[in-house]
Amino acid sequence: MIKTVLMTAALTGAGLVGWVGGSIWPAPPEWTDAVNRTANDLRAKVRLANINFDSLQELLPADRFAEIRGQIEQLAVATGDMIQVDHDVGTLEDQLDNLALDADSAIPEGMEVVSVLATPAPASAPTGETPVTPEASVTPPAAPTQMIVPKALPADPASNFATSLALCPGMTITNQPTAAAGVVKDFNPIVLIRDARIAPFPTPGACLSSGFGPRNDRLHKGLDYHADTGVPVLAAGDGQIVEIKYREDYGNMILIDHGGGVFTRYAHLASFGRGLSQGVTVRAGDGLGLMGNSASYQIPIHLHYEVLVGDYANPKGSFGLEPINPLTFPAAN
Repeated sequence: MIKTVLMTAALTGAGLVGWVGGSIWPAPPEWTDAVNRTANDLRAKVRLANINFDSLQELLPADRFAEIRGQIEQLAVATGDMIQVDHDVGTLEDQLDNLALDADSAIPEGMEVVSVLATPAPASAPTGETPVTPEASVTPPAAPTQMIVPKALPADPASNFATSLALCPGMTITNQPTAAAGVVKDFNPIVLIRDARIAPFPTPGACLSSGFGPRNDRLHKGLDYHADTGVPVLAAGDGQIVEIKYREDYGNMILIDHGGGVFTRYAHLASFGRGLSQGVTVRAGDGLGLMGNSASYQIPIHLHYEVLVGDYANPKGSFGLEPINPLTFPAAN
């Protein structure tokens, strides 16, 4: 008992001496700073380990939270885990003008509506007209579970592309090029546009359903290719992806810069190929995705394909470029 009392008194005395001594002679800053840094690091780690997106929003200023959220979204787009959605697509008139559509019908003459995942109807089956409803919220078609792409790129890029181009049977084709027995005459698998080698027909297995030129009192700025069930869409030439996104008018869309002011656009894809993102370099014949019917209004399965020239650094970006008809250019040597 006496031993316990003496020990308690000794500890109390030591604590009192330490308190008084610490008040008169405080611990060196390098000691206290080290302890505080360790404690702060532990507190931060414990707090971050239990934080979620909502609590992070409460902790940060609105502008800093928006910056971090944008960085996360850009990373998700780059890794292919998220599709960028472009809501700034202009007025309904702008959207109709982009694809040369009639306000009374989103379906070009001679084409039918076919679900990308359903059993297709015959190409010649008439279906009537479907009103445009761009303000409706429409989810893009589900991505197919498989995609057919070339196993390896031959030394000659032209080997990846069809050597002939057929007109879609049973369809009225606007701006139809000169053809014989349903096949486009003087067709070149690879043409030279400025210094870029470009394929005018980047989706083998399809047929031409609409040409370049006036349509519905507007300029149809590209070529439309159709296939009942959808077929692979290939990069028309070597280049770099500068846009890969979903737009209400163009659906799943990819824009490739081929250098020298030459660009190609691929619209209405059912899905994007694995590993594709902004900044990725592609070679002629690489798979970009499957032909589809993605857009904010009902359209048939087809590829809307544009070849564009000019300076991308303009106020309208790719929509400030000049559309051209690749079928009118000479063969590349």
